Amino acid sequence: MVLGAALILTEKGVINFNLPAGHELTESNLQQMRVRHAEFVCVQEVDQRSDAERAEAWAQAEARLQRIFRAADLRQPTMAGLYEAVRAFRRT
Repeated sequence: MVLGAALILTEKGVINFNLPAGHELTESNLQQMRVRHAEFVCVQEVDQRSDAERAEAWAQAEARLQRIFRAADLRQPTMAGLYEAVRAFRRT
């Protein structure tokens, strides 16, 4: 497994274990995470879908997002920011 985001474990506000995004996890790393009670990590996963499948999934997500925000006034900066944040999250 490869980390999709940096892993930073702290105890009482002090970093006691740190691995960068892109690091390939080893058995030793997993043991160190268990000892430090890591609750979760973000791992990379290869998207097996074709370009067409990804485009279709994005179109469906975009249509759903527009339905959810259909009554929202996207001229309001706060609402527009929320819409764009959700849109960006769904895009990844």
